[in-house]
Amino acid sequence: MPTEKRTDPRKNFTPRYLPWLLAIAAFIVYCLTLQHRVSLYNLTDVARVCGWNWKPQIYSPITFLVLLPFRLLPASAVPLALNFFSVLCASLTLALLARSVALLPQDRTDDQRKREKSDFSFLTIRSAWLPPVLAVAVCGLQLTFWEHATNFSGEMLDLLLFAFVIWSLLEYRLGEQEGRLFLAAFIYGAGMAENFAMVGFLPLFLTAIIWIRGIAILDLRFLSRMMLCGTVGLLFYLLLPLLAVSSGNLPTTFWEILRLNLLPAHAVLKSIGISILNPMQHLQYVSLALAYLLPILVMAIRWSATFGDSSRIGSGIASVLLHIAQAFFLGIFIWMAFDPQFGPRNLGSSMPLLTFYYLGALAVGYFAGYFLLIFGKQEVTKRPPRKTPPLQFLNIPIVIGVWLLAAVTIVGLIYRNVPLIKISNDDTLHQFAKLTEEKLPHTGGYLLSDDIYRLFLVRSVLIEDGRGNEFVPLDTGSLMIPAYHHFLHKHFQQRWPDLIPLSYTNMVRPVGLIQLLGMLSRTNDLYYLHPSFGYYFEHFYLEPHGLVYKLKTLPSDTLLPPPLDDHLMAENEDFWTHDAAPSLAKAANAIASPDPNASLSTGEYLLMRLHISRQANQDAALFAGTYYSRSLDFFGVLLQRADEFERAATNFEAALEVKPDNAIAQINLNFNKELRSGAPVTMDPSRANTDQFGKYATWEQVLNANGPFDDPDFCFVYGMGLFRDNGFVNQSIAQFKRVCELAPDYLPAHIMLAQAYLLSHRPQSVMDALRAPLANPGRFSLNDTNETQLHFLAAAASFQESNPADGIRLVDDEIAQHPSDEGVLNTAAQIFIVRGLFTNALSIINDQLNSSPTNPTWLYNKGYVAIQMKNYPVAIAALDQVLKIETNNGNALFNRAIANLNSDNLDAAQADYLRLQQALGNKLPIVYGLGEIAWRKQDTNDAVRYYQIYLTQANTNTAEAKTVAERLKSLNH
Repeated sequence: MPTEKRTDPRKNFTPRYLPWLLAIAAFIVYCLTLQHRVSLYNLTDVARVCGWNWKPQIYSPITFLVLLPFRLLPASAVPLALNFFSVLCASLTLALLARSVALLPQDRTDDQRKREKSDFSFLTIRSAWLPPVLAVAVCGLQLTFWEHATNFSGEMLDLLLFAFVIWSLLEYRLGEQEGRLFLAAFIYGAGMAENFAMVGFLPLFLTAIIWIRGIAILDLRFLSRMMLCGTVGLLFYLLLPLLAVSSGNLPTTFWEILRLNLLPAHAVLKSIGISILNPMQHLQYVSLALAYLLPILVMAIRWSATFGDSSRIGSGIASVLLHIAQAFFLGIFIWMAFDPQFGPRNLGSSMPLLTFYYLGALAVGYFAGYFLLIFGKQEVTKRPPRKTPPLQFLNIPIVIGVWLLAAVTIVGLIYRNVPLIKISNDDTLHQFAKLTEEKLPHTGGYLLSDDIYRLFLVRSVLIEDGRGNEFVPLDTGSLMIPAYHHFLHKHFQQRWPDLIPLSYTNMVRPVGLIQLLGMLSRTNDLYYLHPSFGYYFEHFYLEPHGLVYKLKTLPSDTLLPPPLDDHLMAENEDFWTHDAAPSLAKAANAIASPDPNASLSTGEYLLMRLHISRQANQDAALFAGTYYSRSLDFFGVLLQRADEFERAATNFEAALEVKPDNAIAQINLNFNKELRSGAPVTMDPSRANTDQFGKYATWEQVLNANGPFDDPDFCFVYGMGLFRDNGFVNQSIAQFKRVCELAPDYLPAHIMLAQAYLLSHRPQSVMDALRAPLANPGRFSLNDTNETQLHFLAAAASFQESNPADGIRLVDDEIAQHPSDEGVLNTAAQIFIVRGLFTNALSIINDQLNSSPTNPTWLYNKGYVAIQMKNYPVAIAALDQVLKIETNNGNALFNRAIANLNSDNLDAAQADYLRLQQALGNKLPIVYGLGEIAWRKQDTNDAVRYYQIYLTQANTNTAEAKTVAERLKSLNH
C-alpha cells in the first residue's frame, strides 16, 4: 500500500517566512515614527555611551557590553544610533513572537487533535498566518512597546532576551536538541543579571524545562550542563562591580557594589514570598501576574478527550466552558493592549512591564488560532460523522468574528496609538533645550546644574549645534566627590584644575568649592541652568537670561542681589513673551485636561465605552513644564520685587499654566493680588507650613521643583530655616530684608536681619536694620526684653566696627538697668568673652558668684575665662566645683583637662581625657590631648598611637595637623 505523502510543516510559509516579513513591516513602522533625538527614555544611556556620566555603571551588564561599539560614534550621532538599535531589537522580538505563535502546538484538546493532524501539531489551515499577525499587532502596536521600540531604554534588549528563551523552548520541541535548552539556560542566567524582573519568572522557566523534558529531566548529565550554563550566565553579575572597582571612581569595595547589584533581585524574591504569604499586600501586581500567567497554564495543559468526565453531556459542557474561557482570554488580552484603566500601563509602576504584554500577545496568537481551527476546519476522520454537530451553525459566524476582531484590533490600535506616539516622540524637550542653549554665549564658560538630566539634555543640544567644547558641564551634586574632580580634569584638562590628589578620598568641603568657583569666575562666565539655593549662593547670586542664569558675586556691602535693571527686564520679558511663547503654549496644551463637554468622534466614543483613555504620554511635557514653571516663577518674583505687579502676575499665571501644581507660584499669585488691591500687609508666619505645599513634603522639595517665594510669611519662615537650620546666613539676609520691605513694622524681621548681618560682619548694615525700631519704639511695641536684645545687637555691631567704647557703654547700660536679670547678665558676659574683654566678663561673673557661690553656670564661665587669662589654678578650682555639682558635665571636664595640661598636671589631664574618651570616643581634641600628654611624658607607643588616630580624622592642612605629622615622623625614626 503506498505511503501517504506529507509535507514538513516547518517549511510552510507561516513559520518560515512570515516572522521575517512581520519584522520588516515593524521595522518600517518604527523607523517612520522613530525618535531622532535624546528623550527621557534614552538620556541616561546616551550620557553613558558619550562618556558624560562619571559614575561607573553597576546595573545591566548585557546592555553595557552591547553598547560598547556605540562609544566609537561621535556624540551627536549616539541618540539616533541607540534609538535605531532599539528598533532592531523590537523587530527581532516581534519576529520571535511570530515564530513562537506559529510553533505553538494546537493539540491541547481533543477537538484540536481531531482537526490538526500535521507533524508537531502546527496550525496548517489556510488562515494560519492570521494568529501571528494578530499577535505581532497586539504587541507591536501597544503604546508602551511602541515607545520603547522607538526610544532606546534597554528594555527592548531585555525583552529580546526573554523572547529568545521562550522561542528556544518551543524550538526544542521540534528537534529535541539539548543545545537549545543549554543556550536558553545561559541566556536566562544572563537575563537575570541584566534585568532583575527576570528573577520573578525563574520558577516558570524551571517549570517549563521540567514540563518539556518529562522523566528525562532526571538525567544527571543534562542537569549538570543546564546548571553550568545558567551559572555562566549569572557570572555577568560580577562584570560591572569588577569594572566599577577598577575605575577607582567609587570609594567602595567589590563586595559592596555586588551587594547593591543583587538588591533588586533580592527585593523581587522577597516580594514573591510576601505575595504568596499575604497576597493582599500586593493585590494589584498579584492579580496582574495571575491574569497573564493563567492562560499560559491553559495553553500548556494537554486535556484529555473527556476532560475527566466519561459522560458525553459532561464532556460537552466542559468543552463549551473551555471555549468560553479561551474566548474570554482572547478578548481580555486584546483589551489590555488598548491600556484600559486597570492595565499594566496604568498601574503607576516605574517598570514598563513589557514581558506581560509579550505573554499576552503570545496568548492572543494561540487563542485566535484555536478558534480558527476548531470552528474553521472539519474533523479529519476516516468515516463521515453520523450526526451534524449541534453547534455547527456557529462555525462560520465565529470564524468571521475572529477575522473581524483581528481587523478591528489592528485598526483600533493604529487609530488610538499613532497620534499618541507622535506626541510621545515629539520635540518638546528638544525645544526646551534649544531655548536654553540659545541664551548661552558663544564665549563659553562653565555650566552648573543640580539636575543632571537637564545638564545632559542641554549638553546634547550644544553638541548637536557644534558647541560641545564651549562649556564645562558641572553636576553640583557631585562636586563634593574627589573622583568627580579627577573625571573633570581628565576630560577638560586645560579648563579644570588638578587640585585634588588621587589619594584624597574625603568629601570636598563647601568652603573649598565656593573658593574654586570664585577663582574660576574671575576669568570665566559661570551659568546655572535653573534657579537654585544652597552654599554656592552664600557667595553668588543669579542674574536671569531666559532659561539660564549667570552666576555673579554678591555685592560685598549689602550681600543682596541687585534689583533688575531696565535692560535685563526687557531682555527677559522679550524671551518669555516671544521666544518661549510657542513652547509654553505647546506644553500647556499637552498637560491640559480634555474638555468633558467636547463632542466625541465615533472612535473616541467606542474607546470611552470600553474604558480606554486616549491620554498621551505627558512625561516630556510635564518635565518641560516643570522647568519652565520654575523659571517663570523666579522671574515673576524679581518683577514683583521691582514693583512690577501686573507683569509679575502674568508670569505667576504662566507658571501655573505649564505646571498647575506649582504651589509656590499659586502662593505668590495670591499675595500679588493682595499687593495690587492695596490692602495692608499683615504677618502670620504660622500659615507658612508644609500643608500649603501639596504633594511636596519639605521646603527643599517644593523650592527645587517650583522656584522662590515672595510672600512675607513664607519668606520669613524660609529665612529662619536658612539661618538656623542650614547656616546659610547670607541667603537669609535677602529673605529678612524682603519681609522688612513688605511689612516694615514687623520687629522679628528687623531683629533677624540684624543678627544675619552681624554674623556676616557687616556692622553698618546691622545698625541700618536696627535704626527704625530704635528710633520708633512705640511703632514696634518694644518691651524690656526685645529692647535689650536690640541694644545688645547694637553693642555687638559697635565692637565689629572697632568702636569698643560704645559697645561697652551699651552693655553696661543694660547691666545697670537689669542688675538681677540672670539672662541679661549671662548674655553680657558672653559678649565680653567673645570680644576678648575677659576682665569685664570676670567682673560680672564674680559679682554673681558672690551672691550664688555654687551656681554651676557662673562657675563654669569663671573657669573658662580663667583659662583664657592663663590663670590655670583658678580655672581648675572653679571647674572642680562644677564637676562636684554636675559630675557628667562634659564641657567642664574638657576645659579642666586643658587647664591641667597647660599647668603640666599631666596625670590629672590624662585622667580627664581618658574619661572623655570613654564617653565620647576618639574625637579629635581628645586624641590630640592624649597624644600631647604622651609626647610630653616621652611615652612613644601611646604618642604614635594617638597621633595616628588624629591624622586619620584631621584636616591635614592645619598648623596643628602639620605639627602632629612632624612629631609622628620623628617618633617613627
